[in-house]
Amino acid sequence: MPHDSTFQTLSGQLRQILFSPKGSLEGLLIEVDESPIQILITPASLGALALGKSVGKTIEVKARRDHSPKTKHGVHPVYQLQSITKIGGRACTPKEGEDISIRGVVTAIHYAKHGEPNGVILEAGEFVHTRPDGMKRLKLKIGSKVTVHGETRMTVLGTPLIEAREVNSVTLE
Repeated sequence: MPHDSTFQTLSGQLRQILFSPKGSLEGLLIEVDESPIQILITPASLGALALGKSVGKTIEVKARRDHSPKTKHGVHPVYQLQSITKIGGRACTPKEGEDISIRGVVTAIHYAKHGEPNGVILEAGEFVHTRPDGMKRLKLKIGSKVTVHGETRMTVLGTPLIEAREVNSVTLE
């Protein structure tokens, strides 16, 4: 019987992040219709990941079933990731350098290497970089609601970083 090599959209709850024995990201365990499914990731797919605080949230991925001999005797189905399309109901498709607008709630203050607040982390894991001067002007704290406009890129962990140009109608330079 031929194996289906087309990508499917799978949606479920992110239960666990899986690591290699060397500590790098290796995959995700998601629960789809009350059954676990393992999603294998590669370093090339890291740009789509916003995993910082995503365990327990819904996740939507495009993946195809892995029918390799190594997965034949696994305790659950294994898929190869093509892309993560949504985390927590939010699209995960911003491209490097794209201008975006997002809304969220501050869950943590971010600090520059010298200890000054230089941005915030939102509930979906986005890092909003405001620079220290911006933080002084904005007076953001945990629980603050924000509307952010700026340019996006990814951190080395694959979480979105927004270089804020405007936060709550305050223009930053």
